[in-house]
Amino acid sequence: MYDTIEAQGIVLDTSLIKEYDKRLVILTEKLGRITVFANGARRKNSQLTAVSQKFVMANFKLRPSSQNTYTLISAEIMNTFMDLSYDIEKMAYASYISEVAGFFTNDGMPAVDELNLIYVTYKTILQDAIPLKLIKSTFECKLLDIEGLFSKDELIRIAKPKTISQDASFVIDYILSRDISETYSFKVADRVINEVEELITKYLKTQCDRNFKSLDILDSLL
Repeated sequence: MYDTIEAQGIVLDTSLIKEYDKRLVILTEKLGRITVFANGARRKNSQLTAVSQKFVMANFKLRPSSQNTYTLISAEIMNTFMDLSYDIEKMAYASYISEVAGFFTNDGMPAVDELNLIYVTYKTILQDAIPLKLIKSTFECKLLDIEGLFSKDELIRIAKPKTISQDASFVIDYILSRDISETYSFKVADRVINEVEELITKYLKTQCDRNFKSLDILDSLL
């Protein structure tokens, strides 16, 4: 019988299975992206209900079931970003952040930086300090850099025949050079936000061919 283990992470996605159970996708510091089954989480008064929600950060107590698959035993909530669910636009952006992070992270591979970036991004969305469009582009750029998939030279090539403005170039360099905790510590004009968004969107498409469902929701809101 497997021993229980503990893993700190954030719930990226949930789905319903059977009558009372849920399937969770959790990004953790040491185990990377894992699949967790929360049996009975939908039962009335279940202790697993609160921790089996999207945007919840917790220290999870798990029992390994098979390779990269676990059963949730209990969890201690460290931070909950449930307020994201009360605003449809913020929820759509946060869901997109979670979906993209789930795509670019791997089962069994530590994801300390990715987890920290998601945490900072959720907080920034809730603070209303900078436009959501800028948060999205900044997250995409920073995540691709963390994964070793971002190249400024390649971005310039993709942008052609257009020339990247000095302001947009400065913003991208700033994002790449900052510590994760300082990723969102800047503001720029709308025209620069739009240019950066166009550039990073084009670049992201060169790195994955997936149609993110949450992006469809975002497009319907904008």
